[in-house]
Amino acid sequence: MLKCFRNCLRLSSLSTLPLQYGILFPKLLACLVHLHFGHFSSAVISVTSFYLSMNLDGSAQDPEKREYSSVCVGREDDIKKSERMTAVVHDREVVIFYHKGEYHAMDIRCYHSGGPLHLGDIEDFDGRPCIVCPWHKYKITLATGEGLYQSINPKDPSAKPKWCSKGIKQRIHTVTVDNGNIYVTLSNEPFKCDSDFYATGDFKVIKSSS
Repeated sequence: MLKCFRNCLRLSSLSTLPLQYGILFPKLLACLVHLHFGHFSSAVISVTSFYLSMNLDGSAQDPEKREYSSVCVGREDDIKKSERMTAVVHDREVVIFYHKGEYHAMDIRCYHSGGPLHLGDIEDFDGRPCIVCPWHKYKITLATGEGLYQSINPKDPSAKPKWCSKGIKQRIHTVTVDNGNIYVTLSNEPFKCDSDFYATGDFKVIKSSS
């Protein structure tokens, strides 16, 4: 009996174990292996954990791919009426705007001090539509997430203020439309963005997930 049980738990035979056993009885399996085989149990437990991370079709799930997969956040008809909506996409809070026939998505909290951008007004500055943070009136371009400010040369009394960019401050996400549904795909750009600090954790403003 023991020899048969040992043979069933060889690494070469684990691939034939039904997936449901790895899901329903991982703790029981770990205890039995530890009692009979000591340190060999770590190998079996590792394989069991691998089974738990697999899809039903047997393919392994990539956590990074899950994090950046598209998520349906609502209907196109609804956002066209309200012109904005909020959503939680893979535990990240975003706001989606519909402005002049175009969709834009960004982190919901302002990069400056965490202001609620979904409550701000959209205005044009230097020909670029921007969301204006309701807290401190910071201007953020909808298309690129740049922070805009007015600059003037103090040494030139006749100079006029001009709009300048602080660079990308607010993380922008991708919006797609399919069959009347609105999907958001989180940005996976590797650069650090100021709004990342307020995107998760204690600064969340949305109570219900989408």
